[in-house]
Amino acid sequence: MPLMTFKTPERVCWSDEKAGRTFFVVANTDTTSKWRANPKMPLEEVVYSADVFSFKNGINGLSRVASEDELQTTFKTTDSTAVIKSILSAGDIFMKEFELEVESQTTSAMNAASSAATAASSVATSALGNVKGYLSGFW
Repeated sequence: MPLMTFKTPERVCWSDEKAGRTFFVVANTDTTSKWRANPKMPLEEVVYSADVFSFKNGINGLSRVASEDELQTTFKTTDSTAVIKSILSAGDIFMKEFELEVESQTTSAMNAASSAATAASSVATSALGNVKGYLSGFW
């Protein structure tokens, strides 16, 4: 069966060991390395938003938008563009790649659609028969 490869968006992380926090941005798939090769590339084409997120090291899954105080303390600025560029330049890129069996997924979707269409057709035919029967009582 044919497999189709999918990639998640990139999470570009930079860890501040001194503060015990990791800062990250979410980037479009395969754009961070392109931006590193061409830093004049517009950030709007690279990152999903101007938000910089952070989490405490050692705590997985509990991230939030970094506060201005955290940005000022760590990056010496609250300018999100400057912070994003710093993270994109020096951060580690994390991205997952996975494969799906396209034929089985497509076949399942087509079978579900076919079943729904058959059921809808049956209901419509039944309803039409009931209307004809009702109207024939008037003629």
